[in-house]
Amino acid sequence: MPIEIENQAGICRVTCGWKKKELPLEVVRRYWRDVHSPSIARRTGIWDYRHFQYDPVVDLFAAVEGITLDCPEGEQLMWTSDVRYRDDAALAAFGQSPPTDILPGILGDIDLIVDQSTTYKALGSNARTFKDETGIVTPQGSPKLPTFQLFFRQKGEEAPFFAALTVMVEAWNANPDVLRARLSLFEVPDMEAERKAGYPVKTHPIERQYQAWIDLVVTSPEAARDLLSVAPNLADHVHTIHAYPVTTLCTFNYAGKPTFAGLRGFPAWDAMTTLGGFHQAQPPILEWMYGDVAKGVTLHGEDAA
Repeated sequence: MPIEIENQAGICRVTCGWKKKELPLEVVRRYWRDVHSPSIARRTGIWDYRHFQYDPVVDLFAAVEGITLDCPEGEQLMWTSDVRYRDDAALAAFGQSPPTDILPGILGDIDLIVDQSTTYKALGSNARTFKDETGIVTPQGSPKLPTFQLFFRQKGEEAPFFAALTVMVEAWNANPDVLRARLSLFEVPDMEAERKAGYPVKTHPIERQYQAWIDLVVTSPEAARDLLSVAPNLADHVHTIHAYPVTTLCTFNYAGKPTFAGLRGFPAWDAMTTLGGFHQAQPPILEWMYGDVAKGVTLHGEDAA
């Protein structure tokens, strides 16, 4: 089952980014999707890797007294990279891949593109998929279903905040208009650990950081309007909810293997699925082109254009 495969990841590193002001957004998005992400997808130890790009925050939910739903234009996220690992050993292997003389050529993209970004970590049952009835195991490109990323800022203590979000998402399981719900409850960002891993630290100010994230797919935006009503005391624990519409969602790794898009890049996937050139995805061709890393790589039900 797709949920069971996703939930085998015990460690999730979620990086939320904001480009340098002088760079065109569309150019940055294309570079991150088509150049940076495939190089990350080849690193050892990854169990799942999804890359999201966003439109500006929308009023997805009915207003709730005490919860802020809007976000100033200049403070909105532009992308998220969700990289998941099965365990500490897998994360350690990721840290050793590629060799140290090669890694700076990949991480140089951060200095090239990023004005600010924050990497959050979610561990164990604090990062899990509760429901997925989308029928799409490894989505690629523009979502075929209304897809939103919900980012939360807490009010008060962490434990009741985490508990309130968990109860809310559990209640969504019974709602037929909720097709997918994945909840990630964040650890406090550890900037020193990021520095030791070789990442340039460009974190958002603390007041702009988030403490939780929900990956939400619904039958229609209108169906989401009253989803917060299942948690009547939510305003006691939640200060802010920002709902970002997803414009692009690419899955570059799944179940420990690069996807076709992870190997050949999203433009190749897009051209192949649009024209029907699925013979180019045959394992012998991919193994001939990429070697052992391509063994076992299939389309995995990837979303078709």
